[in-house]
Amino acid sequence: MRAIRQESNKQIYCDICGPKIEACSRCLDCEESLCHICCNVHEKSKASRHHRVSDLGTLDPEMKGKIRQRIFCDQHLEEEIKLVCKDCKVLICVLCKAIKHDHHASETVADAAAEVKMNIEIKMKQCLDKVKRITDSEREAEALDTKINDVESKEINALEDQRLQLIKVIDEEVAKMKLKVENVYKVIRQQNSALKIDLKKELKKCVSANDNARQIINQGTDIDIIKNGSVLEQLLSAAMTETAPNPITRMDKNLFSPVEIKVKELILFIGMMRDSTEMSV
Repeated sequence: MRAIRQESNKQIYCDICGPKIEACSRCLDCEESLCHICCNVHEKSKASRHHRVSDLGTLDPEMKGKIRQRIFCDQHLEEEIKLVCKDCKVLICVLCKAIKHDHHASETVADAAAEVKMNIEIKMKQCLDKVKRITDSEREAEALDTKINDVESKEINALEDQRLQLIKVIDEEVAKMKLKVENVYKVIRQQNSALKIDLKKELKKCVSANDNARQIINQGTDIDIIKNGSVLEQLLSAAMTETAPNPITRMDKNLFSPVEIKVKELILFIGMMRDSTEMSV
């Protein structure tokens, strides 16, 4: 969209006098910003003398942020931007509409902003759904840490119980198996830790995109929403498009399984060691 003149965020102009006179007060009943002269007239007028008029400097940031910023046409300096030309995809004033965009389809800034806002809110909801899914996956990954430790501990203890029933000559074999179990679960634990880091990054990306969109939706003007709408939609879409990594859930097979000891077959029956690749992420 072409360049437009926007009032400074720190400057609010008189709604009566126009864009050349800076406002100093705000009538909370009329919802109008007033300069010194208009404020005096407003307070003396019979119709408005009892209205609540506050100095702009005393307004809290939230209320001040809700005061509509007036945007003016760069070609017709006294005309406020009120329309969007749908054919040319530009912001225009009523004079632009009458002169250059007479036969073009147009809509009010409010209607255009409402449509963009609706699309963004849909994306935000979808993004929040993904945030929930990622949070659930993150919770599963956290729970898996405990399960990994418990299963590993049980298997190590089972292996140790077997070792205690064997004669001294098999201690070396038992030690080798213990080391393998510890190494395998160390790898699985490292993989799960890396997974949690990826989940946090994906969650941060989604929350950040959603927070940026919420800030524009809640605090931005209609013009801000229109100007930033496509970028926000792209950021939200990108955050939802990337697939979050899935947590480790397969822990139903033990790496080590004890068996009944037979003296003549000690080495063969210390236990059954599964292929460690079955325990990988």
